[in-house]
Amino acid sequence: MPFLFILFGIFLYIYFEISLLVSIGSQIGVLLLILLLIGISLLGLWFVKLRGLYTIYSIRSELSQGKIPTQAVIGSLLFILAGVFLIIPGFLSDIIAILLMLPMTRQIAERYLMKFFKAKVRFNHFSSGQFSQQDNNTFDAEFERKQDQDKWIK
Repeated sequence: MPFLFILFGIFLYIYFEISLLVSIGSQIGVLLLILLLIGISLLGLWFVKLRGLYTIYSIRSELSQGKIPTQAVIGSLLFILAGVFLIIPGFLSDIIAILLMLPMTRQIAERYLMKFFKAKVRFNHFSSGQFSQQDNNTFDAEFERKQDQDKWIK
């Protein structure tokens, strides 16, 4: 059943995207529409590249301070997702990308993702002290099985 909801959602997205493209294309013209889509896609590529470099810098900075970079990773993930939505041709995806870039909606999405990841990810802490203890009742030995060839059945 969830598969049908996902399939229906994809169908609705494609329907609304094509409807928007047709209505805007009829207002401004096909050539201007194509140039606008190419320009927005190039902007998305530049945005993904720029944010990727910033992500690497911020993660390195937080790791060098001894922090776990969850906030930097989630914030950058949302910006990169917005850049990918800008690369996808269409105006509905551009609206979603702009919503992901706005501070208010980005903070809501960050809080939701933090709750989602905290519910899904568990951290197990191990220390080396658990594995260094030895049981005094065990000892190392070697074993070799010897058989007399004279007792074999021929």
